[in-house]
Amino acid sequence: MFLKKRFFIILFSIAALAAFGVLMAIFYKIALVGLCIFVGATIVDMVMLIRLRIEGSRDIASKLDLGEENSIKFDMKATRGILKSGYIIDEIPSEFITEAEIHEVKKSRDGFACSYQFFPSRRGNFNLGRTLLFASVLGLLERRIVLTDKGQEVDVYPAFTRLREKEEQVRSKQVLSTGSHKRQLPSNQTEFRDIREYVVGDDIRTINWKATARTGSTMVNEYEDERSQHIINVIDCGSAMQRTFNSLSLQDHAINASLLVSYSALEKESDCVGVCSYSPKGISYLPARAGKMHFSSIMQQLYALGTEHGESDIEQLCITLDRNVKRRSLVFLYTDIPTMTALERQLQFFKRISTRNCLVVVNCLDKELEEVSKRDLDGNTKRSQHHKYVECTLAKDMINQKQLIADTLQQNGIYCLSIYPEALSFGVLTKYLELKSKRAW
Repeated sequence: MFLKKRFFIILFSIAALAAFGVLMAIFYKIALVGLCIFVGATIVDMVMLIRLRIEGSRDIASKLDLGEENSIKFDMKATRGILKSGYIIDEIPSEFITEAEIHEVKKSRDGFACSYQFFPSRRGNFNLGRTLLFASVLGLLERRIVLTDKGQEVDVYPAFTRLREKEEQVRSKQVLSTGSHKRQLPSNQTEFRDIREYVVGDDIRTINWKATARTGSTMVNEYEDERSQHIINVIDCGSAMQRTFNSLSLQDHAINASLLVSYSALEKESDCVGVCSYSPKGISYLPARAGKMHFSSIMQQLYALGTEHGESDIEQLCITLDRNVKRRSLVFLYTDIPTMTALERQLQFFKRISTRNCLVVVNCLDKELEEVSKRDLDGNTKRSQHHKYVECTLAKDMINQKQLIADTLQQNGIYCLSIYPEALSFGVLTKYLELKSKRAW
């Protein structure tokens, strides 16, 4: 049992009346009667809380969205006794970010209910703890009741539940900006479909001489246009991707963007999508395939990605892409290039990838740096002003280097998408649709 705030307020009020009884005897008598009522109410409240029996359960999805709003709901029912009010404290992992730790219980049709939203900030398997209900009847005392004692396991996957909604938002914005029009995608007549008789105007190179000799009439091969294109999402798993933006690491932002592009390419464009990750310890490659069943393989591949300390081996990445990617593809390379010195070490490998593919280097910007560079220096002391000037100058230099990196990549025939991590998913999907409409690869 725990004493509530109302208990102390009433007790203090009775003590104040008893103190006024020194001046007037009537206040002392009122205080004595109030004390008797207060003690009786406390005993009744204690008995009712001891008799109270609550049954409840936690309702949560087994697969959660990374960085998206997820909900937990509790349904409770008083099997014995009366519950007037209460609140819940849910023991969830620290990676699940919530606005408040205490959640009020409200009456529902079947009893009582409570729900709240949270945002997972890391992928993986998590074990939820207990759910504690602090119940109250008369408001003087409260009792702690354990609703769920056993831990419940949940998995946090890359954001997958709102993919259709996000994809439609991007496409609707593209239609508003460029208009709706039919586009002729590049096609290669490589898929054999049927053999039919020759018709005036057919390409003589498609004549099937064996079928012609067998039937006695000129026969030609009929081919089907192959419009599917290949997209490879390449994610850097080195220490450069461990920086955090809006509670999510840069790698997690890249993973969510890769999943959204993969969904759009597989579901709407019928393209082939593959995933490749490179780190200081090695390469992980999932070949590009088409079909809705391939989407679950992509999600499992992205779910299992982790970060390693050190600089990723981009030379080994080039060897892997040269060996496995036989057809010209659109390659989205998610990395973080902070300075021109880092770009100079990797530029030759970027050129090597872009010779056989359409390469888009996704390099993220930093809002905090921009805020520091625009900081007002007026009104500071000389010592603090000098410190602020140094920070402002360094921030401006890093922003200029980001712009110089984008310009250098463009000069070498490599697309560069400089974007804030919070808008990465929508920006990458927009870039994919833009390049596909231009037949860039």
